[in-house]
Amino acid sequence: MYGTQLKKLSSILLLGLLLTSCVNNLKDGNPGSLLGSINAGGTCAGAVESVEVIAACAVVGGALGADAVWNSDFNVHKSYFVDHLIGAPNKTSITTWYNPKTRNSGIIRTTNTWYKGPIKCRDYSSTIDITPPWPFNWIGSSPIRKVNFGTACILPDGRVEIQK
Repeated sequence: MYGTQLKKLSSILLLGLLLTSCVNNLKDGNPGSLLGSINAGGTCAGAVESVEVIAACAVVGGALGADAVWNSDFNVHKSYFVDHLIGAPNKTSITTWYNPKTRNSGIIRTTNTWYKGPIKCRDYSSTIDITPPWPFNWIGSSPIRKVNFGTACILPDGRVEIQK
């Protein structure tokens, strides 16, 4: 019995390390694949004896976890935020978004707009109400509700830089 459990745990850890290595080779990394593989692999390890099935669960969990992070509403908010900063009129303006599937939402508001030479700067507030996606929500995290205030400048090449 002890040997089988050790074999399962070793398989899960090895697969997690391999997935972590793959993820670290990506530009921004993605912790969702590691957490997803450990969560799914651990769940399967408690239900089946086959090391192959446990490994398959870990691989599928890693893929689903990575997808959940890349396609999360945090990225949706970031996209709306950048689009609003670049495209909103030069007066007070508000953009809202809502995902009916996850019930997450956000608000982006720009107020004062000015130019520093060719660079357009804006004061903003950014509000999110987002429940983190799986595999992060299984840790017991609650919805993240926060408001950020700041200044963002749109550089001539189109990038948005947050001023400190």
